[in-house]
Amino acid sequence: MNTNSKKHHTSEEIKHSIIIPAYNEEAGLPIVLKDVFHLIDNSFEVIVVDDGSTDRTREEAKEFPCRLVCHVHNSGKGEAMKTGIREAKGENVIFIDADNTYPPEGIIEIAKALEWFDMALASRKMGQKNIPAFNRIGNAIFRNSIRYIYGFKGYDPLTGLYGLKKKFLEVMQLESKGFGIESEICIKAARMGLRVKDIHIIYRDRIGKAKLSGIKDGYRIFMTILKFFPLLFQRLEKPGLPG
Repeated sequence: MNTNSKKHHTSEEIKHSIIIPAYNEEAGLPIVLKDVFHLIDNSFEVIVVDDGSTDRTREEAKEFPCRLVCHVHNSGKGEAMKTGIREAKGENVIFIDADNTYPPEGIIEIAKALEWFDMALASRKMGQKNIPAFNRIGNAIFRNSIRYIYGFKGYDPLTGLYGLKKKFLEVMQLESKGFGIESEICIKAARMGLRVKDIHIIYRDRIGKAKLSGIKDGYRIFMTILKFFPLLFQRLEKPGLPG
C-alpha cells in the first residue's frame, strides 16, 4: 500500500475526513475532487483510496491536494473504505462515491447534520431515473429489508454518500470486502441505536463505466443482510462521549 499527500493538516485542525474509494474512475474522480475542494475548508481532509486501478485514477488524484492511498491489487469497495477509515484523522468520516453521481454539496449538509446526529445520509428519492431499472428494484428490496427487519431509521441504506462518527465505525469491526459494506454499516448502526438524519439530494447519471454488477453484487448484498441476522437478538454497544 502506498500513500501520497500534497497538503498537510494537523490533527487538531481536522474535524471531517472525506473518504473517496475509487477503482478505474479516471473520468469521474477529477470532477468530484474539483467540486469538493471548492466547497471545503481546513476542517476537512480528503482521502482517495485507489483500489488497484489500471487506468489514470491515481494520476488524476495526484493533481489535487488530497491524501492518496493505493492498493496494489483490486480488493473491493469495502476494503477500500476500511483502508480510508484507518487513515482518517477526523472525528467524523464522510464517504462519497467517485463517479459523480452524488452532489458534493451534500458533504457540507452531512457535516452540519453530524453536529446533532450520529449518522447522516443522502437520500436518492429524487433522481431515480438515473438508476437503472433493475438496480431500482434491487435497491427497494434491500432498502426495505434493512429498514424493516433491522430497524434502520434512514431512508436509503445503500446510498454512496453518508457520514458518521469514526468511533462508531471502529466499534463496528467491519467485515465486508465489497459492495455489501453499506448494508453492514447501516445494519450495525441500527443495532447500536444511532440517531440518523436524511439529507435529500438529486441523484445524477454516473460518469464512466459502472462497477456494480446487478446480479452478482446484488446476491452479495443479499447475503450480507442474511449474515447479520444474529444481531437481531442483541444490541451493539454505542460508544459514549469522551469523559
